[in-house]
Amino acid sequence: MMKHMNKNKLFKIFVVLLLIVSLGCNGFLMYKVLGNQGSGHSASSSNATVQTVNYDVQSDLTDVIESAKESAVGIAVYQNNQLAGSGSGVIYKVDGKTVYVITNHHVIENAQSIEVIYSNGESVRAECLGSDEYGDIAVLKMTVNFDVSAYKVGDSDLLEAGEPVLAVGSPLGIEYAGTVTQGIVSAPSRTVSVDLNDDGREDWDMNVIQTDAAINPGNSGGALVNAAGELVGITSMKLLSEEVEGMGFAIPINDAVKLVEEIIETGKVNRPTIGISAVSLDSYSSYELYMYRIQTNLNKGIYVADVQSQSPASQAGIQVGDVITQIEGKDIESYKDFLTELYSKNPGDTIKLTINRNGSTSSVNVTLGSS
Repeated sequence: MMKHMNKNKLFKIFVVLLLIVSLGCNGFLMYKVLGNQGSGHSASSSNATVQTVNYDVQSDLTDVIESAKESAVGIAVYQNNQLAGSGSGVIYKVDGKTVYVITNHHVIENAQSIEVIYSNGESVRAECLGSDEYGDIAVLKMTVNFDVSAYKVGDSDLLEAGEPVLAVGSPLGIEYAGTVTQGIVSAPSRTVSVDLNDDGREDWDMNVIQTDAAINPGNSGGALVNAAGELVGITSMKLLSEEVEGMGFAIPINDAVKLVEEIIETGKVNRPTIGISAVSLDSYSSYELYMYRIQTNLNKGIYVADVQSQSPASQAGIQVGDVITQIEGKDIESYKDFLTELYSKNPGDTIKLTINRNGSTSSVNVTLGSS
């Protein structure tokens, strides 16, 4: 009985000792934790050194933007020695002190004089080497006495939907030169119908890049740049409507460069021509046809209103009053169709036209001239 009680006592003493040791350890740990926290809270009133952590917000994107802005220019158009409009441009080529700038045809088409404003604030008088209404491209040439850099030209055929792009230009005037907006390629290739002569009728189809990067008035002629900083397009237009947002368009740089190099070499874009003036029959009502003295029962095709003397059309026997209904067997329903097919050929090519004259159909071969 005594031995049994001694064993019980020893067991209780052992348990008490374990509790004391455990409480002691916990107390020591609490002291260390609270002590450290206390040191941290009192650091501001002690001799401890506070270290400043620097965070660098520079990125590849900011470098691309900086470079893109340096190669972008503003375009000021003057008539009667007064500012008549403005747009944007891109530095395409630098040859010593000679600089070539790309912009849109519609930016400079009515200009009597042109000034190019560079990113350093310098303004230089420019000569328009030539422009092309259908491609909406113009090339300016000037001499500068300071250093400038041209864009690296990319490959617009490699663009994919969803690829990030930047639009660089001077929206709403030179005051906002160097404005950059960001978006994506909504579609790498779109066909957009445009009205070139402001008659309310679409007369040309343009191949364009669609983007949701903000493009505003004044951006015309500016740069569309990919994430590598390469020039992939020339911003040209946007859809204007209260119901539409984020639908801007740029001329693919691969298309633009072909026109630019031809302008630099010859001063113009040599497009095929047959030497006629014509109107689309589908654009006129029967009353309008009567008023314009257009005598035909057809409602599709193009009506020949005038034939230039000694032109390819004149030499092929085409006459005023003829209706061109086909080119190379392809139906021509409108003047836009006619231009699309005609400009897919080259000067010097011989093409077959199907014409309707006084209700009778025949074919003629025309050797295309050059505009």
